[in-house]
Amino acid sequence: MASASAKRIQCLEVSLDQKPGSLAKVFGAFREAKVNIITHWAYETGPGEAKGIFYASDYDKAKEVLTQLSLKPESCDACWVEGDDRIGAYVDWLQKIAKAGVNINATDAYSINGRWGSVFYAEEKDYPALCKALGC
Repeated sequence: MASASAKRIQCLEVSLDQKPGSLAKVFGAFREAKVNIITHWAYETGPGEAKGIFYASDYDKAKEVLTQLSLKPESCDACWVEGDDRIGAYVDWLQKIAKAGVNINATDAYSINGRWGSVFYAEEKDYPALCKALGC
């Protein structure tokens, strides 16, 4: 297996208006405050409703920015894996999770410039087993 590492992370989740510019406003505030966002996810949750999840290099500063925008950030856990990109890298980690009998609620994977990263979400009760399976 190529070089990769896993860790449990703390993200911030907020409800967003589902309208043009909502996410741009958040990222503009992050830029102004010099908050580095490692990765994020945003998606529709229903008519006129959306969620944004942010994994920042400075959790406290990111939370402060979101609060200043009158958003109500909530903490959520996830596991983050990153490493050298190669064919089959993602499936190796998925198989570790499956072998441990852990059901993941959501996952995303990305690859760029020879590196890849993925986030895994599970029920709170399943994080100890997920972290053990991933080695974090």
